[in-house]
Amino acid sequence: MSVAIPTFFENPSRASLNYFVLMLLRTNPKHGYMLMQDIERHTQGHWRPSHSAIYKLLNRLETDGYITSWEEKDGERVRRVYQISKEGVALLEASDRDFESFINAFISSLLEAERVNPDHLTILLTKKGKALMNALEPDEKLKALAKLKAFMDAEYARVCKDYEECLKSAKPPST
Repeated sequence: MSVAIPTFFENPSRASLNYFVLMLLRTNPKHGYMLMQDIERHTQGHWRPSHSAIYKLLNRLETDGYITSWEEKDGERVRRVYQISKEGVALLEASDRDFESFINAFISSLLEAERVNPDHLTILLTKKGKALMNALEPDEKLKALAKLKAFMDAEYARVCKDYEECLKSAKPPST
């Protein structure tokens, strides 16, 4: 098998696609087009891998024994359906630490960035984000908390406004 754990995350975009496809196949079998649609849906339209990227990856994962496939007839069309194998599940489990390192690097870069997408700050509210912030030097932690506080203040104001608008247009919730 050529996809070894150390190289699984060597190329970030390929690693993301490897991991995404295996995670999606872990829940149930899918054909390639369905995988492309699922990735696009999960990324809210920001990423839709090309046909060639998906099918090259599926061929490689199958050759390496991480997935299996079969043909299914769908009306007049014949589609190849893919399913994760025991080896693929083992790869996902073994690569969890590497993927965690990949995510940790992303979170720590958020803490150091001067300008941060406010939506990404929600990651700092997770257990992993809190743990990373607690590991920071006091001045870096203060900067990170200031960013998070500004984001949360703005979100709180937005939620309050939305709530008030909903109260005006709907009957109050019963308690």
